[in-house]
Amino acid sequence: MVVVKRVTDSSLYDMACRIRFEVFVYEQGVPEEIEIDEYDASAEHVVAFRDDKPVGCGRIVILDGSAKIGRVAVVKSERGKGVGRKICEELIKIGSEKGVNEFILHSQLTAVDFYRKLGFEAVGGIFKEAGIDHVKMLKKLEEAT
Repeated sequence: MVVVKRVTDSSLYDMACRIRFEVFVYEQGVPEEIEIDEYDASAEHVVAFRDDKPVGCGRIVILDGSAKIGRVAVVKSERGKGVGRKICEELIKIGSEKGVNEFILHSQLTAVDFYRKLGFEAVGGIFKEAGIDHVKMLKKLEEAT
């Protein structure tokens, strides 16, 4: 079973960083110096565990009433097993708890279908980020009436 925990201490944050480096830096070739950015300190991070082993992570940055989901990473052996979905659901829950109903993300082209299944829609064209093709995606939650 996959359990997603909110990062509350430096050891959980370190686990998230290790997963990000494994996936983005070592596997995909993202330059190491841009993986940790100016938003990391203010972001809320989550780490997914299977049998107490960290297998995925993600973060959410809340700015001006909207939220940007990013750095969603799942170790290769766990892809396609629902880990990414659980990470995104928890990040959206965090945003919702803070009154956010609009979520954006920059999806690698290979992940667009994954995010579509979570209710995100592509907006705009393809652009490069860290040397990888991306597209901006948006999800709006219905406001409570």
